[in-house]
Amino acid sequence: MLDSAPHGSSPEWSNHAAFAPVAELNREARRTEVATEEGFAVWREWGTGPALVMLHGGAGSWSHFFRQIRFFAQNYRVIVPDLPGFGDSADCNRDAEPHRMARILAAGIDRLVGTQRFHLVGFSYGGIIGSFLARLLAPRIDGFVIVGGVGFEARRNDVNLSSWRRISDTEQRRARHRDNLLAIMIADPGRIDETAILIQQSNAERSRHDTRPTARTKPLTANLDATRIPLAAIWGERDQLAVPYFDERRAWLAARDPDACFKLIEDAGHWVQYEAADAFNAALTDCLRSFAERADK
Repeated sequence: MLDSAPHGSSPEWSNHAAFAPVAELNREARRTEVATEEGFAVWREWGTGPALVMLHGGAGSWSHFFRQIRFFAQNYRVIVPDLPGFGDSADCNRDAEPHRMARILAAGIDRLVGTQRFHLVGFSYGGIIGSFLARLLAPRIDGFVIVGGVGFEARRNDVNLSSWRRISDTEQRRARHRDNLLAIMIADPGRIDETAILIQQSNAERSRHDTRPTARTKPLTANLDATRIPLAAIWGERDQLAVPYFDERRAWLAARDPDACFKLIEDAGHWVQYEAADAFNAALTDCLRSFAERADK
């Protein structure tokens, strides 16, 4: 079943030719809905092997990892939920309370992964929710990779996004989503292809929660200090939220885990895993390998 918008069926982006590869990858997924008393999340899986759980960013869905899934499914069981309040998952609650989100996700991991250990990747807001999840499941997490991390004590830039909600014209609406990609997600305008625009449109137009209040509380530090799991981090060196304050991020990471991998990917923005997929996939592979090497010592 193709992802559907919360209001109506067959949104105009779903039949666009540039969205076809996303729809195909969606059809290939093993899809599971895991319900709890607090809400349900929709999970997708590809591949077999050690479990690799990936959490998308704000105003996103599983498709934030569109360019990673097939690559890592060669060696891992790639497991990606739509966070509560995003994509196909149910609303969490009006305030997107992160503890509740984490409990819903923990129930999904209990169902899909059982008692096995797993690696965790969190992109942007997904890193924040991953830190709450880590407090619940730390003994089972072999390592946590923070991608484009937010929500901790380092300087960041404000970005201005343009509203698309009152635009009815299809092309104008899509142009507004492209503008927002350039403002916060992709650094090189030449890399904003039609697929990226349609992923952005499909995700933004199905998002029901504002992630900013949680991010402003800067919960990442306290959560990770309470868990002490192995860490790694990846940023694009032109990340619109982080540049030029990477020394602060490197120091923050080292204070949590002196052995953590810290990767900066050249000429890429916040959505580094889309804009520089090959370089990102190599960097994430290195991070996952570093966890295994540390465990063997």
